Amino acid sequence: MVTLRHLQRLLGAAALVGLLGCSSRNAAPDPPNLAVPPRVDAVAPPGTYLPVEKATADELVRVVKHDVAKPDANAPPKKKIDVMAIGGGGQYGAYAAGLLLGWTARGDRPQFDVMTGISSGALIATLAYMGPKYDPIIQDVFTNLETKDLFKYRSIPVHIVQLGAVASSDPLRQMLERYIGDEFIADMAAANCAGRKLYVGTHNLHTRRLVIWDLGAIAASGRPNARCEVINILVATASIAGLAPPVPIQVTLDGATHTEMHADGGGLAQAFVRFGPEVPKPDPNGKPGEWLAGSNFYSIAGGKLYADPHVGPVKFISSIIGNISGSLYALYRADLWRLYALCQSSGMKFHHAFIPQDFETAKNSTEFDPVEQKKLFAIGYELMVKNQMWRTTPPGYEPAEFELPRAGFNFSSGPPATLP
Repeated sequence: MVTLRHLQRLLGAAALVGLLGCSSRNAAPDPPNLAVPPRVDAVAPPGTYLPVEKATADELVRVVKHDVAKPDANAPPKKKIDVMAIGGGGQYGAYAAGLLLGWTARGDRPQFDVMTGISSGALIATLAYMGPKYDPIIQDVFTNLETKDLFKYRSIPVHIVQLGAVASSDPLRQMLERYIGDEFIADMAAANCAGRKLYVGTHNLHTRRLVIWDLGAIAASGRPNARCEVINILVATASIAGLAPPVPIQVTLDGATHTEMHADGGGLAQAFVRFGPEVPKPDPNGKPGEWLAGSNFYSIAGGKLYADPHVGPVKFISSIIGNISGSLYALYRADLWRLYALCQSSGMKFHHAFIPQDFETAKNSTEFDPVEQKKLFAIGYELMVKNQMWRTTPPGYEPAEFELPRAGFNFSSGPPATLP
């Protein structure tokens, strides 16, 4: 979430840019539009990876048009998979960290076939991808971090203008370089070669679209700079535009080298899924709605399902912050509905977890406070150990979430409205 102090700095930086003009220090020719590449070596050939949205839509049509029969008890068992999507949320990610370690303590944490992450959730997903071996790092990172461990704020206006950001992400990069060594990359490569996939998302500031990186495949590529590439992408996933500078990532097209600028993708997606070659594909001749029957989908929000109400008068800054915050929460709920549709069309079981609505959290998710993180970690850990965190219905389904039209201006308190 964007904080009051950060927004004030961003608005100040924007004013400086307007006064001083655009700097040519970082100017470069626009990179090619690789949003929908017809032929790019770095993209899997058609038929290798499943186009999730198309498969979901096609299967939903088949489900609607046909009565879905009960599974045939004599049919050969289908391959079952476990999928995890972790949303962004800054220090609220400590809740997801607590859930994962509580799952380990409970003894039944799956070895996920697919893990995805966005923003701070990308770092959690990357660490959890290799299994409980990296649980100590997850706990350390998401219970002991301070803001200074991630960002270094700049006080010189010229730096703000030149870099287009109010802070440097150098501390974050240094932290990742400490944790991500050769053994880490080797473990990522081994998980990828075993058929498990790790996807993280960034925002390509040129195409203004989400870019999904197959991080395990990059680790397993054998390129001598694979470690640096992984670190660059993870820095980009946490580089909120305006707060931290975008990360330059070099790509080549027809032998020519171009530089793309990548930043935090949390404004474009809060939860997403992609499937690799190992995941079964829909069978147009099979029964609709069963191509992933018995599999499990899990999502962990980087915060609550609904933003806490604003307290006090709504002024200029608070109205902007409220609009941004409300949009991000709404984006996560919309993403959950899309993923719920995927589950309904594929036969996967749908589970999602979020910070309890009545749990008191700090207002600023980008101000990292170890005391706050430990509270979030503890409640996530406790709820997972007690198996009290998963919800199986989509947002808006429960009575307290009904968004009924207002037909007047007089209200009374009482239990939530009920609908047939």
